[in-house]
Amino acid sequence: MTTPFRLFSLPFLPLKKVLDNFGPHGIIILSLCSQRSKSIAVSYSGPSKDVKLQRMYYNGIDLCHDFTDLINVDNVSDLEHLEDPILPTVPIGKFGNVQYEMDGDCLVTYWYNQLTGLTEIGNYARQLFNRDISQVNIGGTDMDDYKRLIKCTMDTQKYIENFHFEPENTLDEDLDYVLENVKCTGCLSITAKPSENYRPAKQLVCDLDQLAIHYGFWIKQEDLLAINCKIVRMEGGSKLTSQDFNVFLKHWMTGGCSKLKLLHVSVEEVINYETVLDGVEFIERGDDMKREYVNDENTVDIMTGGFDVKRKSDNITATITESSKRFYMNVWPDFAGNF
Repeated sequence: MTTPFRLFSLPFLPLKKVLDNFGPHGIIILSLCSQRSKSIAVSYSGPSKDVKLQRMYYNGIDLCHDFTDLINVDNVSDLEHLEDPILPTVPIGKFGNVQYEMDGDCLVTYWYNQLTGLTEIGNYARQLFNRDISQVNIGGTDMDDYKRLIKCTMDTQKYIENFHFEPENTLDEDLDYVLENVKCTGCLSITAKPSENYRPAKQLVCDLDQLAIHYGFWIKQEDLLAINCKIVRMEGGSKLTSQDFNVFLKHWMTGGCSKLKLLHVSVEEVINYETVLDGVEFIERGDDMKREYVNDENTVDIMTGGFDVKRKSDNITATITESSKRFYMNVWPDFAGNF
C-alpha cells in the first residue's frame, strides 16, 4: 500500500519549492481540494502564479494564460452523450457543485450558463492568482452576452490591459458600447465592421499603448487627432486623405499625439506626398539610404529613403516612408532604442 505524501507537513521553504514546480494548472487543482489547500494556494507567491489571465469568449469559452487553456467552460448539455452524465463536482465561487473532468492538465467545467461560468471562474482566478484579468477576447454573434462580460470585467477591476473584439456581425450601437465602456491601457484591437456611414456616438478618445482597427473606413481626421497611442495600425481601406495626414503631421510636430512611435494606415486613395508635407520642414533621404527600424514585435523593418521630420520641442525625429496606398510614419528611437 502506498503511503500518502503529507504535502502540508513540509516546512515553509521546502513547501514553496514544491509549489514553484506546480505551474498554474497545479495551483488551480490544489486550490479546489479543500479550504486549507485553497488558503495555501492563495497565500503562495512564486513562479507558478506568474500568469497573464485571459477571458476568451469566442469559438471556445475558456480562462487562459498566454493562450493556453487553464479552465474550459462547457455547457452541461455537452454531457448528454455520456452513458453516465453525472460527473464529480467542485465548489467554484458562489456555485457549490460544478461538474468537472480533466483533459490533460486542463480543468473542464460544466455550467447551465457558460457566461455565468466564465464570470465566476474569472473572479475565482483573480482571487487565487492575486491579479486582475489582463486580456479579454470576444467574438461570435451574441452581443447581449458581450455586454454582460464587458460590464462584469469593468465593474470588478475598472481597467483591462488588452481587449480584442471580433464579432461576426456588428450593429453600430454595439461598437459604440465597446468604445464607451471598455477602459483599456494596453492594446485595443477591433475587427468589428460597422455600417458604411458609422460615426461614434461620442468623441473617440484613445490614450493607450496600441490601437489596431481592422476596418478603418470610419476613422476621420478628428478621430486621428484624438488618438494618443504608441502604436496605431489601421487596415480595411481607410478614407483618410493626404490632407488629413498633413494636418496630423503638423499636430504631431507641435506636441500632439506625443506617445506615438508607429503609425501605419492602409488607405483607399493614392497618397500625394507633396500634400502630406506641405508647409512642413523635412529632409528627403535618397533611395541609397537604407535604415533598420526594430518594431514592436522585435523584428526589423528596412526603411528605404523617406522624409525625416523633426519635433522641435524635444528634437524627436520621425520618418515618413513613401508608399502609394499605405501611410508609414515611424518615430525614432525605434523600439530597441536605436536612433
